[in-house]
Amino acid sequence: MNKRFAELSITLANEGPEAYKPELYGKEIHIIRKIGARQSGYKILGDNHKVISTRKETIAEINQALSISPENPLCVLHQEVAKTFLLQSDTQKKYQFYMKVSQLDQIKQAFEGAVYIVQSINQRIDNMKDRHMDMLRAIEPLERDKKKIEIRRDQAEKKHELEIELNVARNTEAQQELITVKNELDQTQKSKDMIEAKMTETINQIHDIDQRIEHLLNEKSDIEKDLLGPNGLRELNYQFSKEKKEIELMIYRLSRECEKYHQTLKEIEQERDSLQKQIDEFENLRQQSDHNEQERQKLNQEIQDHQRQKLECDKLTTSFIDDITINNNNIHTKQSTIDCIKHELQQKQHEIDELKKIEKDKTSVYGTWIFDCLKAIENNNRFHKKPIGPIGRYINCIEPRWSYAVEKHLAPIMSSFICTDVHDERILLELFAQYSRGYRPTIFVMKYPQKVHNISGTLDRIKRANLLSIYQVLKIDNITVECALIDFKQIEATILLEDLEHAKRIRQSGILRWERINKKVKQVVEAWTYDGSNIKLDKAFRIYTNDKQPARYFTSNNTQSLTINELNIEITRLNEQIKQMNLSMNELKTIRQTTKNDLDKMKNMSNENQKKIDELNKQLELLNSTMPIAYAYSFDELQEKLKDCNMLYTTTTQKFEETKENKDIKHQHFADVTQKYENIIKKIESKNDEYTVLTEKINNEQLERQQVQQQIPKLVKKCSQFNEDIQRCQEKLTELTKKKPKKSKTSKTTNRSVRDIQQELDAINNFLKSNEDTIEKRRQVIDEFKAKRDAAQEFKKIYERCYRQVQNLEKFVNKRKERFGQIADQQQYLLRHKFKDLMKKYRFDDCDIKIDHKKEQLEIIIKKNQRSVASLSGGERSISTFCFLVALWGSIYQPFRLLDEIDIYMDNEKRNSSLEHLYENTQYYSSSQHIIFTPQAIDPQVWNPLNVPVFWMPTPKRSLQ
Repeated sequence: MNKRFAELSITLANEGPEAYKPELYGKEIHIIRKIGARQSGYKILGDNHKVISTRKETIAEINQALSISPENPLCVLHQEVAKTFLLQSDTQKKYQFYMKVSQLDQIKQAFEGAVYIVQSINQRIDNMKDRHMDMLRAIEPLERDKKKIEIRRDQAEKKHELEIELNVARNTEAQQELITVKNELDQTQKSKDMIEAKMTETINQIHDIDQRIEHLLNEKSDIEKDLLGPNGLRELNYQFSKEKKEIELMIYRLSRECEKYHQTLKEIEQERDSLQKQIDEFENLRQQSDHNEQERQKLNQEIQDHQRQKLECDKLTTSFIDDITINNNNIHTKQSTIDCIKHELQQKQHEIDELKKIEKDKTSVYGTWIFDCLKAIENNNRFHKKPIGPIGRYINCIEPRWSYAVEKHLAPIMSSFICTDVHDERILLELFAQYSRGYRPTIFVMKYPQKVHNISGTLDRIKRANLLSIYQVLKIDNITVECALIDFKQIEATILLEDLEHAKRIRQSGILRWERINKKVKQVVEAWTYDGSNIKLDKAFRIYTNDKQPARYFTSNNTQSLTINELNIEITRLNEQIKQMNLSMNELKTIRQTTKNDLDKMKNMSNENQKKIDELNKQLELLNSTMPIAYAYSFDELQEKLKDCNMLYTTTTQKFEETKENKDIKHQHFADVTQKYENIIKKIESKNDEYTVLTEKINNEQLERQQVQQQIPKLVKKCSQFNEDIQRCQEKLTELTKKKPKKSKTSKTTNRSVRDIQQELDAINNFLKSNEDTIEKRRQVIDEFKAKRDAAQEFKKIYERCYRQVQNLEKFVNKRKERFGQIADQQQYLLRHKFKDLMKKYRFDDCDIKIDHKKEQLEIIIKKNQRSVASLSGGERSISTFCFLVALWGSIYQPFRLLDEIDIYMDNEKRNSSLEHLYENTQYYSSSQHIIFTPQAIDPQVWNPLNVPVFWMPTPKRSLQ
């Protein structure tokens, strides 16, 4: 209790070809780890117990040489991990496990350490680069001073050149001013000459305008004579207008006479037509009297015929009314029957709604989203065959006493679904993803069988043993669900017991024999008590008591006399009955409508006959009421008057033609006079237009003369101004000629102005005054600049040499990284090849291991009959994990390996084959020791010939409580 430290000692064997530095450590390596309250330490000793090292790095070197990885998990497969390793383990955790076991993690850490070293060297080189930049920044002020010294030297030389250029520019400017004055004088003289010429041209233009005005006035006078003189156009216009009016009056009188003659002719024609009409009426009167008598007899005969037809129609109408009354009574009777059937149909539909509500409550046990998902499955037409599920919907326990035990056995599979192929499974997974993000039911892929498996042998064997199987207390509504429960949950070979004492009696009595039996008869391997306790009926005889979870699936006590399908069949029958009644009633209605149509036709015919009789009576009364017509003149008097009218009509026609001919002659004369009158009017209008145009021309010419006359004073004033400018330029030219400088000996010229050169010269003088210094100061600045520049160049050479060396180091690290990838690929190839071979021995044909080093993920892909990993049983997952670890052993080396309960979920056949695979795997390790602990029955006759000793341990005592 008083010790303040602990000590841990490990001894490693160091023999054989893989020994680590045997000349230094000998045959044994002792490692002592001392852990104290204040400090801890290591000691590494040889076989002579001499301390060789105390560094932790030495232990890492020994572990790497002997392929010892202390961080690797030694125990991987235990009862829970064997079931969930493939389903729930994270792909990144699998990858980390694989990297540690294969020791690729150590290689990766080694080259990552090298990468870190390269990065640190790069950081130091970056620091050297920053230091070089600082040295360059320190040189910059000296370089600026050096540049200022060079600028001062250049500015002094430039000052001398500018002074010479300034003198040249002043001479050039004076010469240029003299030339400018001469040019101005010449330009002014030219402008004066142009003004004088323009004055002469203006005077000539005024003379031309006066001549044009005189000519236009003469033309205007001639036009006035043509219009207003004797026998002129206006006098002729008056004469033709007077003659035109006289002819119009004569034509009007002749037109009035023609109208009178025409009206007289019309009256004579009307009188002649009236006389002819009266003559014709006298002739027709005798004929009409005979015709009326014949017509009266014909009407009497038609009236009698129509009266007989009307009596026949009335008799048929009465018959049709009786038929319609009988038909209405039949329709009313059938409608009452249909109403009763509809009432019964509503009651059946109400019962279906109640059953659907119960079914929905039962479905919600598997998840609130299951009901909507089932509707989506039913509406989706992409399935080859509709999936079946949840399986629990088709299972009913007919013995309530055993419902809890049955639920405990079937609970893992109650929410599962069944698909006929992988295509339907993929579509179903898409639907699950829409309704549930986290939990999703298990999916079994199997073909839908047409009949239930033959399990009569197993049931007969259980019955002879006076036992009860789960299959006998279940009512399963679907053949596929029944076959799935037989295949996956062994319901025909799982029995129900009263209590654990009953199980103990079965074990002691030996009712269930463990010898090999026919393939058609399954072996009873499991039992359940009514309170939910589970008994494994194998050699170990394991008992798992109930964890008292509440019942979930078999809790409904609802009973219905008919199922939904039966009610739907009854509803279909009632609908068919209603349909037949409706067809019969439609036929009756059709007959009734036909009878009504016939009745309406009879009524219409009766009414038509009555109307015809009334019309004929009216015609008869009209004939009887006709009286003879009386005339004022006799037939001979009418003929004499017609002859007189014809003679008068001929005389009046001759007079009308003569008057019309005179009227046409006057019209022709009137047209000629009108044509002459219009010609005179056009000539007068033309002369008026000419007169107006001449007047406008005269006014325009006079206005133009005034404008030209106004320009003469302006031109005279401008000419006087030009004379003054000429005199001023001559005086300035005389003055500049006197001040003209002598010619310079230098031939240098310049294009710049005096002002620009003077400004630049002033700027140089200001710069030289503000930057005055001595020759000693200049020399000191130049020497300091050269020393610091040489130091910076030397440091740059060192930096570039280090940079080239680190580039070579990076290439070496990259090659090491590529080599790691090659090793990892070879390791992955061996692992996948070995894993596939082992899985094929268990009839898993399509299996693989996918390793992604970039994402650091390892995924184990396992398929059996196109099933996903989630649908595999616990035994199949245990087999897959077992093959994965054995495949790892074939591609790596580890001194210690341990597996626990690898066969916890395997059947007898898989357990035996797993032991055989373990034995085959030991053949590759001649210097290793392999020990297998198993509770299963081992046949020494199988293993002794293989030089595998078998030892039996005493059976442990187990409690039934």
